[in-house]
Amino acid sequence: MPWEQESFEAIRTAYLTPDGKKWLTAILERAKPFLPYIEERVRFYGLPDELAFLPVIESEFSPLNISKSGAAGLWQFMRNSISGYGMRIDDWVDERRDFMKSTDGALRKLADNFTAFGDWSLAIAAYNCGDGALAHAISAAKRDGALAPDYWELRKRGLLNPETAGYVPKFLAVASILRYPGRNGLDQRWDEPVSWESVVPGRPVDLKLLSEQAGVPLDLLREANPELRYGVTPPGPGYALKVPAAAAAAVRAVIEDPTRKLVRYYLHTVRSGDTLSGIARRYGTPMPAIVDSNPGLRPERIMLGQVLVVPALKDAPPPEPEKAADDLPAFTSSCVVAKGDTLWSLSLRYEVQPELIAERNGLTLASVIHEGMTLRVPILKGTP
Repeated sequence: MPWEQESFEAIRTAYLTPDGKKWLTAILERAKPFLPYIEERVRFYGLPDELAFLPVIESEFSPLNISKSGAAGLWQFMRNSISGYGMRIDDWVDERRDFMKSTDGALRKLADNFTAFGDWSLAIAAYNCGDGALAHAISAAKRDGALAPDYWELRKRGLLNPETAGYVPKFLAVASILRYPGRNGLDQRWDEPVSWESVVPGRPVDLKLLSEQAGVPLDLLREANPELRYGVTPPGPGYALKVPAAAAAAVRAVIEDPTRKLVRYYLHTVRSGDTLSGIARRYGTPMPAIVDSNPGLRPERIMLGQVLVVPALKDAPPPEPEKAADDLPAFTSSCVVAKGDTLWSLSLRYEVQPELIAERNGLTLASVIHEGMTLRVPILKGTP
């Protein structure tokens, strides 16, 4: 840890305030379903233990988080950055939100960065700004006479973009606290960690029907599998469903029973003027889902009187849309500070980083807000 660096010390001090510690405790509570798996994979790859806390900075441990640039999941992968890291995006899934696959992808990416740059601070910086941008900054420093510039030298010379200049000190400050939560005064809970098993359905399975027939809480299944766009697993053997280890046997028994109906279907008889795209729009089901459910179907040659199997996905939760950079987060609302409100508590309420609320209101993390103040905030989710 860079104890001599003023930026690191300042951020660490802010997180160690009473409100900062409450915020970190709340994020750790949100991390409980995922952190044991992440820590195990960090050990598997032989990487520094502190990397398990990078999702605090990336997504606040929310797998449904979408950044202003369109990055998604716990580890905030962009669409164009998943190649080679074992994730796919299609009409059924967005595996940037799969906590197992994205964790393995992110740790492999960090290991690749370390191999490329030979230093963990640089590897973490490259995770934020990209390998090319970091390599360009290093080259510029060398041209200016620096023999082996490290992250802090690049920062001092102003060769990093503002986000990356703050990213590494912030991560290290958070990691230095969460690595030893009790020692740093955070409330600790000693609940049994969640243990997960992967089950390969091999066929479409509606999480709601699986929950009812296997006796697993639906909220738990959805929390563990947020990559599913419609709450229905894709056809074929390539997808693994995450289930609590204690319920894995019951889930397998239900899935392997051929008499169990685990997806609701419509049967549509093709009429004059029908097209596959029109049928997809009518039922609210993606075309690939219809094609996958009808082996041998040629989308351009459906025939009058042909009966199509259409997965009933319309009343399932719709997929989260990818949002443009200028849509997230939009600070288009305001709130009047109530008694007891802090930047940290408002951060949890509006699901944005506390630094962002401070920045948008001309404040810093060290600023004190008072009852009656009006602050700019995003619109709360679910508010019309």
